[in-house]
Amino acid sequence: MYSRASQKRRGVAPLLAPTGVDFLPVSVRITWILEKDHDGKGAPMRTHSFPKPGDGVIVTGAARGIGAATVANLVRAGIHVIAADSNSEMLGETLKQIDPSGALTVAVHADVTSESECKKIADVAASKGVRIKGLVNNAAVGAFNMSVEKTSYDQWQRIISINLTSIYLMSKYALPLIRQAGGGAVINISSIHAFATSAGVAPYAAAKGGVLALTRTMALDLAPDNIRVISIHPGATNTPMLQEHAQREGKSLAELGFPTSDNAIGRIAEPEEVADVITFALSKRASFITGSSITPDGGILAKF
Repeated sequence: MYSRASQKRRGVAPLLAPTGVDFLPVSVRITWILEKDHDGKGAPMRTHSFPKPGDGVIVTGAARGIGAATVANLVRAGIHVIAADSNSEMLGETLKQIDPSGALTVAVHADVTSESECKKIADVAASKGVRIKGLVNNAAVGAFNMSVEKTSYDQWQRIISINLTSIYLMSKYALPLIRQAGGGAVINISSIHAFATSAGVAPYAAAKGGVLALTRTMALDLAPDNIRVISIHPGATNTPMLQEHAQREGKSLAELGFPTSDNAIGRIAEPEEVADVITFALSKRASFITGSSITPDGGILAKF
């Protein structure tokens, strides 16, 4: 389900294949990038803020799309994943495909807009008995045909809560675990709408812009604790959320304008491609990146 298509066929550089290890199986390459330092020689780092096999990472919105692909990457590298989602049935099915034995994953049915539910996710992570070295705040919901005037207060609150407030809540309860483990990384999934948006997505763009600002201030707050914070801003990605929008509209993605004419690569991203960027951001090879944004967008922002 999450096997890599040929990077060469997709026409992009292999994000998870550091120089000289391209011949290795994907699982080995992922482990390599998570364990080795910049020069690839395995020299000790001055800090110990990166996940290695046996450590744990929390991933929200883990049942499908980018979240599920991220879980798959981490499991391949021997990382324990505390996988949270509001859809317990889908989450269970996804984890069964990724980790049939259940040795490296634990499913947590939770609503990340609830403070008590976010605390529950962190409590489950703490009970695993492994070092929690990362948090991937991926839970999200889209907004289509929602200008300010067309968006009800309840719709606004829901979209802001899932896309932005959940990051505050999850971070609040997961950060003590990461700090206790000697540091790590928080990866917040935003969107290119934080930089260049379009009509009809008012609450979504507001939330994703908020994620960018929150990431920056968190990075400054947490640097003394050896915790890096990075925001990822994908362009249009072939996720169930986007496919469901097309189905509701009764149109194909092409008819809805995906990919846009601004997309230099000429296609939308696959969830695995964004998950590769997340894996990189968690790794030692991103050790000097914090408070920054990474935009796997196919070149859209190059024109802005």
